[in-house]
Amino acid sequence: MFLAAGMWRQAPAQELTVAGVQIAPVVVPDMTAAVVEKQVPLGRDMPEATYVVVQFAGVPALMRDRQGVFQPWDIDAAHLADNGFAPSGGQLNFKIFSQDLSDKNFPMTVTVYYRARGELKFGYFDIMRAN
Repeated sequence: MFLAAGMWRQAPAQELTVAGVQIAPVVVPDMTAAVVEKQVPLGRDMPEATYVVVQFAGVPALMRDRQGVFQPWDIDAAHLADNGFAPSGGQLNFKIFSQDLSDKNFPMTVTVYYRARGELKFGYFDIMRAN
């Protein structure tokens, strides 16, 4: 499921996989107060680390750090910064944005990852303007 300020709830979320899975997009109605979170079910996984990468149109990939700051990423999974998101009730809630995104290029693609039992699982989705 996704949560965004003023948004409806989407179909049930998919589990992340080693091969990657496309997740339902997020459409944000008010870019000046964008709140974007993505909740994914964990199945039997217990994440050891969590990661978020954002790709804005025309800009190199950026990784999110534990404080929510985005910085350049060299596309090497070994260099991803752990975001420290903790599971709750068999779900993992990735907090991606809570800020003004009105000056950003759209669409943007977000990839959420977690590492469990030595495997890196991920899913990706687009964030788009409502209009």
